[in-house]
Amino acid sequence: MDFITRAYLKHEIQNDLGFVRQLDVTAQRRATPDQVNYMSTSRRIVIALIVGFMSAAATSVFAGSVTVNAAESDVINDMVVVNADLNFEFSDDAKEAVRSGIALFVDVDIRVKRKRRFMWNPRVLALSRRYSVERHALTDRYIITDLVTTDRRIYDSLDASIRDLGNIRGIPIAETSSFTADFEYNIGLRSRLDLESLPAPLRPIAYISPSWRMSSGWYQWILSR
Repeated sequence: MDFITRAYLKHEIQNDLGFVRQLDVTAQRRATPDQVNYMSTSRRIVIALIVGFMSAAATSVFAGSVTVNAAESDVINDMVVVNADLNFEFSDDAKEAVRSGIALFVDVDIRVKRKRRFMWNPRVLALSRRYSVERHALTDRYIITDLVTTDRRIYDSLDASIRDLGNIRGIPIAETSSFTADFEYNIGLRSRLDLESLPAPLRPIAYISPSWRMSSGWYQWILSR
């Protein structure tokens, strides 16, 4: 059974199980005691089979993860830009999804806060850069697309595309004039897999499965100007 079929069946089973239980209650109201016992036993067997199927289908070799190894800011032509080195580890389920034709979307979130000594740090700006990872069916190659600039990078293998996905360079965040010289600013960066962009049958599974929960947490440093 392939990945798409397995995920779809899990989704449909979860939806149908409540409906089956409702029918079961209605039937028991009209049945004799012997029929009730038979239906209860049958129901336990069916539920056991469903739970066993879902447990086996949800098993993954390892959980996915993303880590920010390093990040920095630089100034180019009076524009503050951000560079970062991220490490993505896609789970087997995520890799199989891409190979099956599902595009995955990764967000790189950046925020800037002005530092205060005794009070909370107000946020100055926040932005997000989105990238897609997908397989081109005709050429059997893998493509990373920057969905802001539409720049594309093409790779012969999925593993090569995942390795280079973490190579983040030259994201402009604001002009240097946006930052007052009298204040110190803190930049935060994180990356995460967008589960909302997954096909509808996959979302319920992704929300509960460690193989799909990929978020780095915030990596922070002081803005250099």
